[in-house]
Amino acid sequence: MHWITILIIPVFPSIGIRKKSRHSCQTTRSILRTTVISMNKKTLGLIALILLILAAGAWAGYTIIHANTPVRIGVLIPVTGDIDLKEPLEWAKDNINREGGIGGRPIELVYKDTGKGNMTQLAEELLDDPTIQIVIGPQASDHVYALAPAFITREKLLISPEATSGDIIRAFGKKGYFWRTCQGDVAQVKMILSVLKGKGAKKVALLAANTTWGDTFYDWTGFFSTEYCLELVSINQFDTGSSSLDNDVADALKTNPDYLIAICEPSDAATIKRAVDRSGSPAKLFLADGSVSPVLIQLLGAAAEGLEGTSPTADLTTGFTVAYQEKFGHPPTDYAAPTYDALLLAAYTSARQDASLFESPADSLRKVVYGNGTPTGWDAQGSHEALAAIRAGETPAISGASGPLDYDTEFGVDPLVTYYSHWIVEDGDFRTVETIGSAKTGVNSAAGESVARTTASASLMSFVPSGSDTYVPSVTKTDFRAVIVGPSGGWKNYRHQADALTVYTLLRENGVPDDHIILMVYDDVPTAPENPLKGDVHNIPKGKNIRPGADVDYAGSQVTAATLKNVLTGTKIASTPVVLESNVSTDVFVYIASHGSPGGIAFQSDELFTTDDFTNVTDSMNRNQQYRQLVFVVDTCFGESVAMNATAPGIIYLTGAAYNEPSLGAVYDMDIKQWLSDEFTSRIMSLLQSNRDITFRQLYTAAYEKVTGSHVRMITTGNVSIDQPVMEFLKP
Repeated sequence: MHWITILIIPVFPSIGIRKKSRHSCQTTRSILRTTVISMNKKTLGLIALILLILAAGAWAGYTIIHANTPVRIGVLIPVTGDIDLKEPLEWAKDNINREGGIGGRPIELVYKDTGKGNMTQLAEELLDDPTIQIVIGPQASDHVYALAPAFITREKLLISPEATSGDIIRAFGKKGYFWRTCQGDVAQVKMILSVLKGKGAKKVALLAANTTWGDTFYDWTGFFSTEYCLELVSINQFDTGSSSLDNDVADALKTNPDYLIAICEPSDAATIKRAVDRSGSPAKLFLADGSVSPVLIQLLGAAAEGLEGTSPTADLTTGFTVAYQEKFGHPPTDYAAPTYDALLLAAYTSARQDASLFESPADSLRKVVYGNGTPTGWDAQGSHEALAAIRAGETPAISGASGPLDYDTEFGVDPLVTYYSHWIVEDGDFRTVETIGSAKTGVNSAAGESVARTTASASLMSFVPSGSDTYVPSVTKTDFRAVIVGPSGGWKNYRHQADALTVYTLLRENGVPDDHIILMVYDDVPTAPENPLKGDVHNIPKGKNIRPGADVDYAGSQVTAATLKNVLTGTKIASTPVVLESNVSTDVFVYIASHGSPGGIAFQSDELFTTDDFTNVTDSMNRNQQYRQLVFVVDTCFGESVAMNATAPGIIYLTGAAYNEPSLGAVYDMDIKQWLSDEFTSRIMSLLQSNRDITFRQLYTAAYEKVTGSHVRMITTGNVSIDQPVMEFLKP
């Protein structure tokens, strides 16, 4: 008979630490796994009984302790100031606790007032607290970009009721640890243009604050204007409190819009309203939620009468607005319902964690929001029913104070529906004209997709090539040359330099010798002080460094519009010794990634490569027989506008954005907190790598269908074939 001594160390989940719970369970199973030893059945049975008794006792002890421990939820928002978001949070907490909490455990809110303390320090305190796995906040989108990477890395949930930047879903989608209970402002852009379309508007202009909040309106107004067949006659951004705001208003009004859409704080809204009134223009002013404040009416007085706008609100059918008024004696603020719902999501996720001990918090929240069982409500009784069902392992169809809590099925982050109040100022107060759900505004994204993932309508393709296009150039190709340009400098323009290097790498891998490529890139990203990976530029997270080996011909201050014109026209002077050396049998490829404005591509030196420049340069190249076929791929805002007057034959011009709309960044790297690519370039690179036989015609169509938030455009001029394979064109 063989005897062994067994030291039994029960390992159970630490209270509130879900990630450690999962690993602890694995350790327990490893310790308790049967070892292959020789012993008699009686001894084995005795050991098993001892293990069972000890495990049961320890589990009972854990359960007793756990059952009497509050569910601690962090709150990382301002709880002092004009807008009281503590009020709906406390109401939600009291409603849940009054009905027995979460399986008898009361909710305890741990407030960190960002209105008084340092945001980063307060966030670290919550991240370091092992009893807190879910945090509600932050309020601002800039703070989400700063904090979300740490929460995702530490696997703690961050649920924001107010951060509405349209880029957030693309930056943190699919990560599982950042969610919000309000849709991004892409939905509000869509709502505003839907309302104006319904009011008979034909032409609109946009003035948006130069902030992260204003950026979403700037980025998406052109896209939805096109989708709604509205003409966007002017688009501009301004700095808050700018002394030139009156001039900006005057410039916008010169384009004779029916409505001037202003995205700004109340003080700037008042300045804009006074400028419109002084101008005598018939244009009407339309505002977004950031202007909704008694301050606006105080500043304007009687002049505020008749102002219109939109702001998020609760779904009226939930009864939240009426109940809130009855309880507190005043109507809820714009974000009261999403704030209430943030606590519901936190509570439901905690309940799911109790029911599924070894599930990650991210997976638990997914199970909660994608439930399709019995519908539940938001109030005390409704939340109690939802909590009971979730703790029983069920997946009810949850609904909140703001409406159904249905989320983007692939990316998460965004709810699919937000309700907006279309308001008007009457008798010195904001009065709701109608409440509209964002799902009922005409242009829809695919089922289960956030509005921030909307792609262009197929019916709006501006170029539908004829199937009879069979042109073959009369001259045989003997050479291939390329010019690649990334003129934007500074850390914030990482993606433009990365895109240029990505295209350079593609050409080199396709067999193009370096002396056939002229590379113009500002090239300060590798050594930027903000770059934690010195010397590195990559275009996918944790990807290969694509900077080494790239032979840059023009860098820094040499990368100007004047240099580009000399390079393309073959004008060799002291400042431009390397130029395009091509002839009538040379296929020429030009790629540019930068910022843009209507009618121009921006360079770091504040100069533009304009529409006239493009026409003059390509005409010169044609006269001097510098190309056989000439292909431009341009990834800039308003990219189509640059080539709209082209007259030289043999040109294919492919760009990611129509003449009236910006383009978007893509591929966010949480480690360096930077966008690595532009959406259009990212899509076409993926298409070229997955199908090396794809033609220009097919590339255009596929990119049009896949690019988010802009309308891909192709312009062609005579004597060019679009049915040739792109990769065949891009080789010597």
